[in-house]
Amino acid sequence: MGGIHIVLGMGYGDEGKGVFTDYLASKLDHPVVIRFNGGHQCGHTVMHADGQLHVFSNFGSGSFRQVPAFFSRFCTIDPTGIARESRALQRWGASPVLFVDPLAMVTTPFDKFYNVNDRANLAHGTVGVGFGATIERNQGPFKLYAQDLFFPAVLERKLEVVRDYYRIKFKARGLESCLEALELEIMRLDQFLRDVDIARSTIRLLTENGLFDMGFENYVFEGGQGILLDMDFGIFPNVTRSNTTSRNAFEILRRNGLYAVPTIYYLTRAYQTRHGNGWMSAESYPVSLVNNLHETNRPDGHQGAFRTGILDTDMLRYALQCDASIAGNAEKQMVISCMDQLTGYQYLSGGNVLTAPTRDSFLKQIALCDKVWTNDGPGSETITQWR
Repeated sequence: MGGIHIVLGMGYGDEGKGVFTDYLASKLDHPVVIRFNGGHQCGHTVMHADGQLHVFSNFGSGSFRQVPAFFSRFCTIDPTGIARESRALQRWGASPVLFVDPLAMVTTPFDKFYNVNDRANLAHGTVGVGFGATIERNQGPFKLYAQDLFFPAVLERKLEVVRDYYRIKFKARGLESCLEALELEIMRLDQFLRDVDIARSTIRLLTENGLFDMGFENYVFEGGQGILLDMDFGIFPNVTRSNTTSRNAFEILRRNGLYAVPTIYYLTRAYQTRHGNGWMSAESYPVSLVNNLHETNRPDGHQGAFRTGILDTDMLRYALQCDASIAGNAEKQMVISCMDQLTGYQYLSGGNVLTAPTRDSFLKQIALCDKVWTNDGPGSETITQWR
């Protein structure tokens, strides 16, 4: 196998993109994983049969396979997260290679602080790690790039500019944010700067041109979140500040002169999920689950409740439609994860609850691509081609 592979979620995230990326990393010759949207707010769980278990946020999900990862300029990076995750992976015996575009956006403690103290943001839904705040800040003149981490004097001055940026935002809120404004003033950066030192020794700055000149045989574009959260297609305000379709992947390919026809893998669980606030079409249609002891989505933290319901085929069709004008003539395949967790085969179609009598008949009703993969376990070793 050789070529270009794009892994996308069809829902609100949590579809098994990390597991399928790990699967591709195990099957493809000389691959590299490319993160092309989102950033450090993603949590992609990979579990191996030997007990290795990790939630990847700051590294690619092929890292257990020693497959290098590249974070593009569309992504955020978190020096503190890189430092912590690097230590965790080393305990598993992994020494992942992390390439980062010089223009990838850097998250600071100020972004995280504002993120979890922004009342509107909390109401809309947030992971609480500063992703949205970082994207919003970088849309103006208050940019902080990965390359700035390697120039201490530039970094120090830019960090003060970022603090000034949030001073202005808290001041605009008046008395209701006076305590947050005071905490911002006294916030120290000692630990963050130590994390920056570790991050500098971990990441390797690399341009897109440099990446495609390295001779990799396979490019695995690992998407973050899901199409139903896309900033252009999701239902506002409960969306992400990111294009979660294949848009960014194709932009990277086009500007580097790669026009080979890619394969796009559209992923969904065998039931609908949503972690956090916002409309969910199947919320009123509960699903009974088993074998989900390894679920890493928890109801605590800033993100809120992890909700489940039966699969809604109309929303799957909508996700494919959102990507259709972008994907063009790409080969489209579907991946259905968590099949082993179902106790029955109910699904929504046209607003009606339908029941399939068998596993195969269920798959026939929900499969929307000619080629379909299924996963009957928490790891990639149980992924098989259904048709």
